[in-house]
Amino acid sequence: MRVPPSGGTYFAKMSLEKNVIAGCKKGDRIAIRHLYEQSAGWMLGVALRYISDRNEAMSLVNLSLLNALEKLDSFDENRGEKIEAWLKTILVRKTIDYMRKEKLIHEKETNVDALGYDTNMGEGNTRKEELRSLVNRLSPSTRSVFNLYAIEGYKHKEIAEMLHISIGTSKWHLNDARKKLKAMLAVLDTKKIPG
Repeated sequence: MRVPPSGGTYFAKMSLEKNVIAGCKKGDRIAIRHLYEQSAGWMLGVALRYISDRNEAMSLVNLSLLNALEKLDSFDENRGEKIEAWLKTILVRKTIDYMRKEKLIHEKETNVDALGYDTNMGEGNTRKEELRSLVNRLSPSTRSVFNLYAIEGYKHKEIAEMLHISIGTSKWHLNDARKKLKAMLAVLDTKKIPG
């Protein structure tokens, strides 16, 4: 069956409103299409932070949205939850499960205290695109911890539980990401200096 074109009453604003969520809960195909159209793009961006293969990332977005639709009755906007944050949590967990299954996340124990790392990267918005590109060069495990901590805002304890690693390993990966990113940015800076 073909999904009707957009343009119904659900499309008053670009954000996902209560009537879209209510329509999805009832199985309304227009509302479901709106949910997909408004969420798939930004969700793909989140997935690509962890997985560089665009097809795999899009597959995870689709699986996450399907999972969200199946569990939508458990979402309660009256508790102050935002649908976007709820969808992002589902996507991040699906992505981590995929990475664990594909053995892209590895345990690496290191004495974090001996590294004496600086917790302030101090990177400004002017380097956002360069930094995003450089983050994609990190190993999957290190990239995942960096994204979960620096971008998603999880604490090391939460990251350790999600990735099935120790808190020390989570801190090690964050430190490793920072050191490598600083070094890569320094190389970029030297290439930009007119000589």
